[in-house]
Amino acid sequence: MSSLSKCFYEASAGKTCRDLWHPGFASCRHYIWDLWKRIMPGSFKLYIPLLVLPPLVKQDGVTGSYLVNHFLEYVYISIATYVQAALSLTFQCGFSNLFGYLNFWCVMFWPCLLGVLLGPRLPKQHLRLQGITFFNMMVETMIRKNRLGIVQHLRVSRWFGMLSFMALSSIIMTKLHAGIVKQFWLINPPSWNKPDHGRCGHKKSCTHNVLDGMLKYASVGLILESVRALITKFPLLMTNRSQFTTEFTKICSARLGLFLAFYVGIYRATFCLLNRHRLLEGPTQSTVAGFLAGSAYWLYPKYQVYTLAFTKAIEMSWEYWIKTGKKIPPVVEKFNRLPFVFLAQMLSFGYLGHIYAFHPQLSPSFHIKAMGFCSKNLTLNMRRTLIAWIIGYGA
Repeated sequence: MSSLSKCFYEASAGKTCRDLWHPGFASCRHYIWDLWKRIMPGSFKLYIPLLVLPPLVKQDGVTGSYLVNHFLEYVYISIATYVQAALSLTFQCGFSNLFGYLNFWCVMFWPCLLGVLLGPRLPKQHLRLQGITFFNMMVETMIRKNRLGIVQHLRVSRWFGMLSFMALSSIIMTKLHAGIVKQFWLINPPSWNKPDHGRCGHKKSCTHNVLDGMLKYASVGLILESVRALITKFPLLMTNRSQFTTEFTKICSARLGLFLAFYVGIYRATFCLLNRHRLLEGPTQSTVAGFLAGSAYWLYPKYQVYTLAFTKAIEMSWEYWIKTGKKIPPVVEKFNRLPFVFLAQMLSFGYLGHIYAFHPQLSPSFHIKAMGFCSKNLTLNMRRTLIAWIIGYGA
């Protein structure tokens, strides 16, 4: 990073935010006024899937009142994201004028962090979803950026990924089975814990229980992949339907559905086996079943799934310790009161923004898409200018 910052300072010597951000505007004031008007539709477009999908997948309770509240929530989070993005872009000029030159860490990192800090907060549910999602993307990017040989070897090792995911899955299912931690995960442990004369607690046969779960989760995976492909290639649907069909079939994969199906299938089959034969009892059943179910990761070795398991295992273990520990140190109790999700959101926005500018090849695809939508490609133009400066300096 030090060599990159040195290169940046030498390449940007004598340049200002006008050269980097708004060559078409003589003053920052006119540029800022224009950007606040220009980027407003972006966040509304970004959250269209969040507006459309929940009512479609909601099985019951879709009333007029629900739709109105859902729409108002969509409007609020779109406006909140718009203000955060506009503040972040405004601070780019603010820091340049404050220091009198382009500061390395004030290109995206601090402005994006402060934009989240000073902008409107998202509702708790959406804040948690966005904070964890972006934090996971930050962890993914840090792993990919790390140049240590052992990290690079483990990063591409499918066996290490599967075995470590199995361990994380085991931790998660054990904490969930105890009934103390209530958090989202791919599946939930059964509500029945002990066998009754060698019989499980589900209504139908064990085979039906396993196959029913596999079918349902495979369907969920297929729907999610189809929606992802549709959103990605939606512009082609409006302009070139034949090309849309070709591109849609290329990126719509069945592997997510297979992963989810085998994950729930292995878990339920193992749990039923242990339960019927009374081999283990209580959370230990989920410890073993969750570990074996994690082997399904081999079918879908994706960063998004792994980092979700990694952060969930840490989060659930921490919450379990806080709720069950008999002697929690006072400093830990104070530490636990910190708004971790909000802090994670701020830090990840700043870090990923900086990566977007200086290491675009490492940026997660969703983050690139979000930056394009929310800035109406102002950040893309900045990145192209920055790359041209550095390439020109190197030449």
